[in-house]
Amino acid sequence: MLHKYYPFSLRDKLILMAILLVTVPTLIIGYFVETEGRSALLQEKRNKLYSVAGLLEQALNDEYDLAASLPRDQRLALISEKLYPAAEIITSTFPGVGAGYYHRELDGIVTYSPRARYGNKTGTRISEDHPGRHVMATGEPEVGWGTQVRGNIMNAMIPVRRDGEVIGYIWANELTDDIDRQALAMDVKIIAVIALGILFSLLIIIVFSRHFSRDIGAIKSGLSDLSHDLNTHLPMMKGEMGEISDSVNALAQTLREMKTLNELIIESAADGVIAVDINGCVTMINPAAEEITGYLERDLHGKYYGDVFEGRSFSSPVLDTLKRGIEHVSLEIAYPARDRTIQINVSTSRIRNAGGELIGALVIFKDLTAQKEVQRRMQQAEKLATLGELMAGVAHEVRNPLTAISGFVQILKELENHPDKLEYISIILKEVDSIDRIIRQLLDFSRPQTGTFRPISVNRLIEEALVLVKTKGVEARVTFTWVPDDTLPLIEANSELLRQVLLNIMINAVQSIPARGNLFISTCYMEEQRVMVVIRDDGAGIPDALQKKIFDPFFTTKASGTGLGLAISQRIIAAHQGDIFLESREHYGTAFTITLPITQSKQNDYTEIVPDPDC
Repeated sequence: MLHKYYPFSLRDKLILMAILLVTVPTLIIGYFVETEGRSALLQEKRNKLYSVAGLLEQALNDEYDLAASLPRDQRLALISEKLYPAAEIITSTFPGVGAGYYHRELDGIVTYSPRARYGNKTGTRISEDHPGRHVMATGEPEVGWGTQVRGNIMNAMIPVRRDGEVIGYIWANELTDDIDRQALAMDVKIIAVIALGILFSLLIIIVFSRHFSRDIGAIKSGLSDLSHDLNTHLPMMKGEMGEISDSVNALAQTLREMKTLNELIIESAADGVIAVDINGCVTMINPAAEEITGYLERDLHGKYYGDVFEGRSFSSPVLDTLKRGIEHVSLEIAYPARDRTIQINVSTSRIRNAGGELIGALVIFKDLTAQKEVQRRMQQAEKLATLGELMAGVAHEVRNPLTAISGFVQILKELENHPDKLEYISIILKEVDSIDRIIRQLLDFSRPQTGTFRPISVNRLIEEALVLVKTKGVEARVTFTWVPDDTLPLIEANSELLRQVLLNIMINAVQSIPARGNLFISTCYMEEQRVMVVIRDDGAGIPDALQKKIFDPFFTTKASGTGLGLAISQRIIAAHQGDIFLESREHYGTAFTITLPITQSKQNDYTEIVPDPDC
């Protein structure tokens, strides 16, 4: 049932909260004020009664000792007459207060003022449980409550001492009804102040809530408009509402910037993006899509996307998604671009607004040209592997008869003594050796580069290769500069295969220097546990058009050569899990960079690592 009365609007909630925040603390404070006020009132009454009793004590001389030989009644009457005037004067000064003396020896009230009201109480004995008897017994002052001679009273009592002996007590009392009336009057004043404070607070709350509600309404309206128009600007406000309105305006600015950023991201994306509206008309095409398709945004914007392919047998995936609701993911299709047909990977999706309404469709696609090129290269590699197997068989079949021919020619050479025939035999042997060298290279290229991997020194391996490359003729025209990194660690490698790579690159470098030149060789330690070897010459260099083919099998720029040397070198470096790079500039020289790991993973084709005796 209570939920029906629960406030739902922000203003009502704030008013309710404000009322609770005002009334609850006010009531609590009022309670403590009333409690403390009543306590202070009672304390004030105690102090007043003690003061009255003190005045009576000061007025007392030696009257208690008068006529000690007289009977009790006569003596009480005599003492009462002596004390009566002073008591009357003091009690008349404090309206509502009753005061008097009690004689311990005579065990009765000596006097009780105001006499007009309580004169008949003279000679009255107090009960055995009366607090006065406790005061006389202990000699200590005391304030008591209860129904006594006068009625319901607050009674302050002090002992009367003579010569160190308690001979009676003095009292001053006041009716509790009078105290209650004063307390009630104080409570009424406190309640009136609290009520006025609450009413005033409620008035202020209502006034300010109206102003607050107006600002909240403006912010709500602005936020509602902002969902449709990012250019919405909230009016200026004061205080915290002004801070909120400024924050909303800043948020709108940020959203506008984010929208611009998203547009920039789409424009900068490497994938093509095309968006169409609910009618299939192009609303956006990014630069990547322009480059891939050959169509410009100014040519397509606002036009029906299907008209682009008019007269062509092509079904657009994005239009299919828009009309049939089928979203395509990673669909490979042949796309009729402006001037060619390309292979693209397509993903499409529907576009909906914040309300879930369909407003268009989007297509994201990428050109598969590079991927297809990689696939082509992989296919080529597979073909080369098959060709290698074929060449290995051919080389084996050719090598056997060449061996026989070479043997028989050697026999003929030993048996013949005619010089002219000996010249022919030498030519035959030279060509047979040439064929055998070609066959060895074919076998090196066709078979996998395997072997035992051992810890070796790259610096020492280069020095050994330099010894083989340097000859008197070479050193006369080539200056060798060797800069090793002495901190280079040993690496796991096949020394024979790496020496073959180094020799091949160094010999090619020397041969590329036409007259005089320089050959620079260096090593260094790289990050990620790798070493680097650089072999640079200032020879003829390689034209840009030929650099992509330099590692292809059977490609060569020499007049004589098989074109297998660098292809074999690349395969050897790859078998060592390394990389080989080429940098060349025609007429300025060539640089080969080789990087090798220090340790080999278990993926390599070897079974043991043993120390190399050459290191």
